[in-house]
Amino acid sequence: MTALLVVFGSSFGLCLLLTPLVRAFADRFGPVDQPDGRRKIHGKPTPVAGGIAVCGALFGGLAVSLIGPGPAHGWFAEQELFLPGFLLASIVIVAVGLADDFRCLRWRHKLLGQMGAVCIVMASGLVVQRIRLFDWQWELGFLAVPFTILWLLSTINSLNLLDGMDGLLSSVGVIICLALAVMAVLSGHDAAACVAAALAGALVGFLHYNFPPATIFLGDSGSMLVGFVIGALALRGNLKGPATVALVAPVAMLTIPAFDTAAAVIRRKLTGRSLVIADRGHLHHCLLGRGFSTRRALFWISGSCLCTAVGALASVSFHSELLAVFSALAVVGVYIITRLFGFAELMLVKNCLMTGMVSLLQLPPHNHQAHQTEIRLQGSADWGELWGKLTACAGELNLRMIRLDVNMPALYEGYHAIWHYPQDAGAERMDEWRAEIPLTVGGQSTGRLEVVGGKGSEPVWAQIATLMKFAESIEATVATLGNGTNHIGHAKNGSVAVADKTNGVAR
Repeated sequence: MTALLVVFGSSFGLCLLLTPLVRAFADRFGPVDQPDGRRKIHGKPTPVAGGIAVCGALFGGLAVSLIGPGPAHGWFAEQELFLPGFLLASIVIVAVGLADDFRCLRWRHKLLGQMGAVCIVMASGLVVQRIRLFDWQWELGFLAVPFTILWLLSTINSLNLLDGMDGLLSSVGVIICLALAVMAVLSGHDAAACVAAALAGALVGFLHYNFPPATIFLGDSGSMLVGFVIGALALRGNLKGPATVALVAPVAMLTIPAFDTAAAVIRRKLTGRSLVIADRGHLHHCLLGRGFSTRRALFWISGSCLCTAVGALASVSFHSELLAVFSALAVVGVYIITRLFGFAELMLVKNCLMTGMVSLLQLPPHNHQAHQTEIRLQGSADWGELWGKLTACAGELNLRMIRLDVNMPALYEGYHAIWHYPQDAGAERMDEWRAEIPLTVGGQSTGRLEVVGGKGSEPVWAQIATLMKFAESIEATVATLGNGTNHIGHAKNGSVAVADKTNGVAR
């Protein structure tokens, strides 16, 4: 325990010293995060080179443990090639993050760099051959390498996505690293505990400058480093035999970043948005949109992460993995039930499953009724009036599907609605036409209107011209919201309206 405290204190002190130096260097030479008035709304340009300070403190803390007297020499001697490979991979991931902070890499190039770091650490011996869930154990066989890659890439990117508010990832990282250190000690993996303690100390030191209002950000170099180290330690510190990992506790410990990432993927995929498009639907954004102050949101999310970490540690201590599962489900359930986060995404999944079931079973249309779903992803504006006018003209224009998606990150506004008129499975569709109308205000994309129609008495160009007028109305409303003069009504954030309509009558 004394050795772990020495490592923690060393990395903490080093990060306190290194961060101001890195901040001054980045202020002068970059990288610096510039506010854009859309998604990045911090008050002034802020350096984003925190990963350099955290990485330097991490390496320094480990070096102190090896230079001074203590058991660390024996711990790391047992690791063979893992520690050198781990340190080299950490350098690679920081370099990739810095390149992204400077140059804004394409996601393909960023993923390629992450894969390079992952391959290095796997070549040093970190490959999971077997996983254990509760009392079952599975041999992964040829899936061992893909599983390890997927795990590490998931932790890197989920924690990277979580880094969107002052002090958030630093605080969550400290909690998870301390929990991993305790878990590794309980499992007899002292070297993993030492690395976890070093990263925790570095993040506590960095939090002194990153706590709201932050004077420096972790940047991609720091957030990806934290995700990589946590992902690797979650595997290395939970080995229950040769290359056998008990997954329940580490998965429960990572509930908050996993929940946030899963919601982002669901939200973007099921609304037809690109997976890499920016929005403000993450957990911290939703709390801020509900009126939480930055510090209150930070304490709320950190407290949630602490609950799942305590549940994971209790499961290891009492040899009951149900405790970890219960803590994770309880935290997620509270967010969904209170509609603070995740409820809209749950409704998207529900609607997708229902539509898929009808299609799979090839159920006939129920009296040829038109169905619609409205989901307010974020914000308070009531889009119902515009949506009602749009769907009211569906019969006149012989439309079969209408989808409206609004994404206004700077105003915490997100809205998704779909109206469709079901057809028999074998119905002729050769006369269908499709159109996608982008919605833009001030040169910035604010959403899109998609329609599928059939040929009617009017030519298709006339039908599209009518839709363009609706698009113009929607853009005017968006512009009005942007000017702060919204008069179209208000509703609670995150609320969801779902209605099935027959001839315009809700039931």
